Amino acid sequence: MEDNNLEFPFVFPKESKPVISIIGIGGGAGRIVNKMQACRLTDTELSIFGMNRKEMEELSLPHKYLIGADGLGSGNDRSLAESECQKISPSIEKIITDKILSCFIVCLGGGTGEGCIRAFLQKAVDMQIKVKLLVVTLPHSSERLEKRENALRLLDEIGKLVDGIFVVDYDVLPCSTISDLYNEADRKVISFVCSFINMIVKHSLICFDFNDVRSFLRYYSDTKFIDFFMLSGNIDYLDVELSDLLKHLPTKYHTLDDISNLIVAIHYNRETNDDIVRKFLDRIVSDGIMKKQTKDTQIKWTMIHDPDMEKNIFRIDIFTKCN
Repeated sequence: MEDNNLEFPFVFPKESKPVISIIGIGGGAGRIVNKMQACRLTDTELSIFGMNRKEMEELSLPHKYLIGADGLGSGNDRSLAESECQKISPSIEKIITDKILSCFIVCLGGGTGEGCIRAFLQKAVDMQIKVKLLVVTLPHSSERLEKRENALRLLDEIGKLVDGIFVVDYDVLPCSTISDLYNEADRKVISFVCSFINMIVKHSLICFDFNDVRSFLRYYSDTKFIDFFMLSGNIDYLDVELSDLLKHLPTKYHTLDDISNLIVAIHYNRETNDDIVRKFLDRIVSDGIMKKQTKDTQIKWTMIHDPDMEKNIFRIDIFTKCN
């Protein structure tokens, strides 16, 4: 499929103005984006929009925007949040202007997030943002079945406005307490978003750029849903773990043939011995992940230097889409 808007290769502008925006909408999402400051993402602007002034004041992120005049929150009133959100359209436009990718994070089930997310996504569509990424958490079924069903219905509706969707479902997280549940959901969202953005903003040691990510999202698969997992360790550990790739994927993948799109992002310290790197690429990549895929699977991979990683240790971030 030809895309006349596809630019190759993509070159970041020389000035330091951020080209990616990550926006948290609502209290839960605001908490998550606030934690993302620790990821130290380059060329990326983090912003939070919320209706509860007290919650916003407790967050350290500098880019915070209050929706509504009273600052008392939405009261879980989706229609109120939707109405108030229409008044901040100029602020939304300012945040996403000149961005190549905008990532919107929302915890479905809350009034602010559910009431405002459509307005944010529609603005991104109207402004022709090249890539619109949606990251959501789904409420636990114990919070009322109706609440969960409404969230799923809304996700289906707004999914038409974006290029990619990543979902963290509270129902499938193996946690025994509410606190653990929230912390694990936050961790999953942060891991996915930071890993995904780093593939764009960090220099790849092979020919890989923004357009490879864009192609992964838009082509060869009918779904917009992205699956993700991360593994870290030495060669022997990764060889064992990746010998059965299916065990790391959701149950909707019945066989490896169900993988339509695959990105393997390898993070390592370039001070690692060259012989170990070659062995890793031969054993894990060439004879491992790559060799096990069918010829119809669209495979892309990248290598990224991470000075904070221990030498001779590799981290593999794997993104897939299902047929």
